[in-house]
Amino acid sequence: MRSLLQDSRYAVRLMFLQPGTTAVVLLTLALGIGANTAIFSAVDAILLRPLPYKDPDRLVLIWEKRAAEGVLNNSVAPADYVDWARMNTVFEATAAVNNSTADLTGRGDPIRVRAALVSPPLFDLLGIRPAAGRWFRPDEAIVGKHRVAVLGYGLWQRQFGGDAGVLGSQVVLNGIPHEIVGVLPASFEYPDSKIELWTPLPLEGGTQPLSRAEHSLMVFARMKPGVTLAQTRAEMDRVAAELTRQYPNTNARHGAWVEPLRENLTSPVRDGLLLLFGAVGFVLLIACVNVANLLLARATARRREIAIRAALGADRGRLARQALTESLLLGILGGGLGLLVAAWGVDVLQLLAPQGTPVLGLEHVGVDARVLLFSLALSLLTGVLFGFLPAWHVASQDLNDALKEGARSPGGVRRRLRLALVVSEIALASLLLVGAGLTLRSFQMVLRSEAGFNSNGVLTAFIALPGARYRDGAKVVATLEEIEQRFRSIPGVRVVGGTSALPLSGQDGRRGIVIEDREPTSDAPTRAHQRTITPDYFRAMGIQLTAGRAFTAADRADSPPVTIVNDTMARRYWPGTSPIGKRVQFVGTPQWREVVGVIRDVRHWGLERPVNPEMYMPVAQMSYGFLTFAIATDADPASLGAAVREELRAVDPDLPVSSLRTMEAVESASMASRRAGLVLLGTFGGLALLLAAAGIYGVMAHLVALRTSEIGVRMTMGARPSDVQRLIMKEGLTQAGIGLAIGVTAGVVVMRSFEAFLYEVGPGDPLTIGGVTIVLLTTVVLACLVPARRAMRVDPIAALKS
Repeated sequence: MRSLLQDSRYAVRLMFLQPGTTAVVLLTLALGIGANTAIFSAVDAILLRPLPYKDPDRLVLIWEKRAAEGVLNNSVAPADYVDWARMNTVFEATAAVNNSTADLTGRGDPIRVRAALVSPPLFDLLGIRPAAGRWFRPDEAIVGKHRVAVLGYGLWQRQFGGDAGVLGSQVVLNGIPHEIVGVLPASFEYPDSKIELWTPLPLEGGTQPLSRAEHSLMVFARMKPGVTLAQTRAEMDRVAAELTRQYPNTNARHGAWVEPLRENLTSPVRDGLLLLFGAVGFVLLIACVNVANLLLARATARRREIAIRAALGADRGRLARQALTESLLLGILGGGLGLLVAAWGVDVLQLLAPQGTPVLGLEHVGVDARVLLFSLALSLLTGVLFGFLPAWHVASQDLNDALKEGARSPGGVRRRLRLALVVSEIALASLLLVGAGLTLRSFQMVLRSEAGFNSNGVLTAFIALPGARYRDGAKVVATLEEIEQRFRSIPGVRVVGGTSALPLSGQDGRRGIVIEDREPTSDAPTRAHQRTITPDYFRAMGIQLTAGRAFTAADRADSPPVTIVNDTMARRYWPGTSPIGKRVQFVGTPQWREVVGVIRDVRHWGLERPVNPEMYMPVAQMSYGFLTFAIATDADPASLGAAVREELRAVDPDLPVSSLRTMEAVESASMASRRAGLVLLGTFGGLALLLAAAGIYGVMAHLVALRTSEIGVRMTMGARPSDVQRLIMKEGLTQAGIGLAIGVTAGVVVMRSFEAFLYEVGPGDPLTIGGVTIVLLTTVVLACLVPARRAMRVDPIAALKS
């Protein structure tokens, strides 16, 4: 301990004696360790921590499996869920969830909240206790007895002031009174954090049989103790096969798929987080190489001092331990500064989190005890990594050579070792730049993709009519048409149209269809994604009609049923011929619809996602009671918000407007995840390039200083200054070429594992490889230029005297 304290005091003195070197080392380590700590905080909170439920390893999700389509996670039909819950032998409990919205009125201005209809066992299944009141009873999942509600903690605080007396009182949801029976605890975390209201899902007591064709449920289940995932999958395969035999018309080619809840919740972000974690790991390695080079340079300058200490009795182990103590102290101090970088980085990560993608655990991303422990361990490991080579160099040097005159010759600096470190820096930097470059190229390709609609100058507003007050279909259609007409009367508005599923919004629906005179095939189920629209929707969104006609005011409920399909559906189901005049029918309905038009494909699920078959119906012939209105204007669309709310109040004062966003904002949100990845990878790539440039400059400058005598001899023998500059530049570019070849090759190989992040760009994209090569070579030239010009100005006489 006395030796350790002595070495620590000596290391501190050295830091103060060389403040410039110390500052560079600490800044480099702070950036590397801080970036790693910030990303680890996200990895820990989202991927490593146990789920906030009772016995989370026994929680699973059950999906509908469609093997013919390669789909394992399709939503579940209500009738299938009821049979699954009744027929299985491997689950303690099951619960179904259907996400929805609710208009909350009677307490100030009407508001729309995200809601969920759930089977009563859900909260007990998850192991959650109420903060107040109780959960739903089994008999409250019966039609007519389900008018109860549980409030989310945030909604309870915000809308009801946290009043416990609210239990037993009435709240009006979608025009229907509901009794508040419970409040969720503040600690409750649900995969979709936007859901703030919970009501029972009534699956019993209805006048019609439960549907097997409409798929809308998410199913949770808790496995019995001792039951394995393989056993549950085998059991659900048996249950699904039995249902296929009982209901061949609806359940043919359907199965059931059991997925661990943790796997489902982490899969949307797992690969991205691991990619970023690997990227910051490479940044830290580059930082370690940089610091090792700096400490090697400092050790070279202290060779005579170290040799004298050895001559006075210090053994090699003692000298190495002193050098390693200096490195560990620098690592700890750099890690301490890195916590400041990490705290800032955590805030940035929260801002860059993809909007619209529920991420459980995101709110826990921060610097806590676990992250502090990781930072300390990383600081110590870093200290050992960058301190090993200088310590080994100190312990293994030739003491006799070090004590001789002129011991500052290039041979004493382990020149090959330092050049190898430079090569490794360039290789690591080029690997990171390949990843960042491919991400940038993918983002560019996404931006260039044809969206199929116009997002400029369009405001969107989601309107839902409460079923309790708008039961009659004709009244629903008339009210939606009145709302559209009022929006159209707002000054500056050119055209208004409505749709049940706005592109890039997450709204969607899909049903099986029958094509007239076409035999269904077992390997390619015939389905389409249905939308209802008003006649002016295509005009408002700038969607191009490629054949036939658009809907008109004459397409009413009492007129012949019609539909418009997209290009993808036309090519898939009527290849080589026009679909105009052909007929199509939804499975389970007797009504045939005539195709009257074809539109250009619209990127509904994302600008980089493939297009599926789509069918559009007039709202007068198929209304869901809600529409998202697209309001096209030549003015700033965001400025129309107040007028939109005013016109809506004139129709119905209790109707709230939600999701009032410009179409540009909707499009931007759909690319938030890809943009966030680009920003982070680009930042890490730029940091790696900066560290590599600093490392190259430092090594070349130090080597030039050590070769001053050699340069003097060369110039005395007739070498011109330009020859000396060429020599230094050649050496730097040779190292760059070797490192570039290694790094680019490794980058292409690594990115093959992350091809899911790439869009219309391969891992070996020549533009990316060429760009990385140019950037790195330019950086190397600039980093070598100052030392090379310094070598040109060496005075041969002064050099020989030294």
